[in-house]
Amino acid sequence: MPGLNAPARRIRHSRGGGNPAFALIGAAAILAALGACGYASSDEIDAESAVVLARVPVGSAFKGAAATMSALGYACNTGHWEGAARETEPHLVCERETPAWLICTRRTRAILIQQNGRVSNVLVNVGRFCT
Repeated sequence: MPGLNAPARRIRHSRGGGNPAFALIGAAAILAALGACGYASSDEIDAESAVVLARVPVGSAFKGAAATMSALGYACNTGHWEGAARETEPHLVCERETPAWLICTRRTRAILIQQNGRVSNVLVNVGRFCT
């Protein structure tokens, strides 16, 4: 144990005395992660819509839509419009999540609306969520 009059050790603090390249790389990584979150571009949504519509086109039978979407990697649930003024036919809500860039997840949601047992509309959205 050093004596009472022993000189104190110098402690290096990271108050800008380190390599500035590491700070720049760290800041760029944080900005890239934040930029990866949020909604996708319209081109990405259009491409995903085209994939879904190629397999489940408007006018096709609604009955087999869930199986077709499952083959594309989606998990689907049947839903009803809440608060609707009139009775509506059930619609299909399908979601698929895939890892995207380190801590983020890319979530694609497709809603298939039916009328008289046929697919009448397909709504697709793509977003990224980071933890």
